[in-house]
Amino acid sequence: MKRWARSVVRWRWAVLAVAALAMTAAGVWGTSVFSSLVDGGFSTPGSESQRAAELVEDEFGRQGADITVVYEVPPDATGVDDPAFAQAVTDQLAALPSDDIDQVVTYWETGAPSLVADDGSSTLVLLSLDAIDDDAAAEIYGEIRDDLLVDGVEAYRGGLAAVSYDISVQVEADLARAEMFSLPLVLLLLVVVFGSLAASSLPLAIGGLAILGSFASLQALTYVTDVSIFAINIVTILVLGLALDYSLLVVSRFREELSARGGTRDVVTAALVATMGSAGRAVLVSGLTVAISLSALVFFPQTFLRSMGFGAVSAVVIAMLGALTVLPALLAALGRKVNALRVPGRRPERPIGEDGRWARFARAIMRRPGIIAAGSVVLLLALAAPVLRTEFGGVDVRVLPSDAGSRVAAEMVADDYPGAARESVTVVVDDPSGLEPATVSDLSVTLASLENATGAEAVAVSDTTAVLEVTHDGAATGEEARGLVTDIRALADGEPVLSQA
Repeated sequence: MKRWARSVVRWRWAVLAVAALAMTAAGVWGTSVFSSLVDGGFSTPGSESQRAAELVEDEFGRQGADITVVYEVPPDATGVDDPAFAQAVTDQLAALPSDDIDQVVTYWETGAPSLVADDGSSTLVLLSLDAIDDDAAAEIYGEIRDDLLVDGVEAYRGGLAAVSYDISVQVEADLARAEMFSLPLVLLLLVVVFGSLAASSLPLAIGGLAILGSFASLQALTYVTDVSIFAINIVTILVLGLALDYSLLVVSRFREELSARGGTRDVVTAALVATMGSAGRAVLVSGLTVAISLSALVFFPQTFLRSMGFGAVSAVVIAMLGALTVLPALLAALGRKVNALRVPGRRPERPIGEDGRWARFARAIMRRPGIIAAGSVVLLLALAAPVLRTEFGGVDVRVLPSDAGSRVAAEMVADDYPGAARESVTVVVDDPSGLEPATVSDLSVTLASLENATGAEAVAVSDTTAVLEVTHDGAATGEEARGLVTDIRALADGEPVLSQA
């Protein structure tokens, strides 16, 4: 690390020039990563549910509605059957791009009472999109979402495509909001710690470089594999935290080394060499340890977990490299000017070994290591206790704010359209030798009689394959649903193929 520090001092301007170019490129190219990320990735490749989903799609195509729109009856209309209201909605739906829409289901076309609210105040429209997967459906929804609105009619847009679209928009907005609030607070904290605006700006510079670099690394990964939108969350948390942590360690040590020496360039070099030999080595070991630990995530088959592994490892490595290359180059260029723009009333950095508050605190801990260690363990266990009551579930509309459009629509459907909102388990039966209608009928009766089932019906049937929907009360990942899946899989023994999606 000391030889590395001397090389960075010698080539400091070249290092800074390359870093500036890389940061500019990352800022232009890397920040477009949001449009390249996927919203799904929660299924397990090769699992029974995934095989069932693939079988259904291969045999019957994409199933179910991608978009649900609730249109409220205007105050001046007589009801859902009001001709003017019906004409306005159907005309707007007919104007949608035909290349994007596979099917539109309305009450006026089908007469289905399940598409009218219990109190008659609204109607539900179901749209299936001509998309190859959920991500493509979300992209199409983003293009046509405004075309679903009708003048003079309140419309609430929901469905899987709308939820996926809203999650992507929300993640990007939340990230911008978090940086807008966190960075000024971090700068204020750094000013308090360092007492110098010049020194305080260095960790933020490394943090910004690391964030943009991590976005660029995720963008590059999208050309090789699917990357989940949730990778952004772990990247921003790790990058900003580690970049600031590593920078604080290096800058603080450098200022301490400077305070114990004179003011020539050779002294600055010596201070930086000593800094990298101690703090730099600590940063290297820490970064490698964290990166190796987080790399375990890349071995999970689920795309969203693997994506967080890729993002986390790249974030740690970029933050570490920034602290070991760009930061020492900045310190070499600044020299004693690292203490410039000092905050009035703050004392200069204490020389190494001076009896300061932290030194006294460290000695107090070392005098009673057993008691301090026991107390720390008790405190950590108390803080971790809520994890014992954690209940894990899937990602659905509940991850969005309560006022998000697709969540409002989902809640309206759940409250006003109980038939349409009822959760179900998909059962797929496949027999290459041929499937008899009586077999499908008998299986529907058997499935409907299971303990947690409220009904069962065949929704798609071919010569060799049948898809049945078994409805149940409660949430899609709740106790009733899990119990129903267990019962169905126990029932599946001996059947040609019986899978749940």
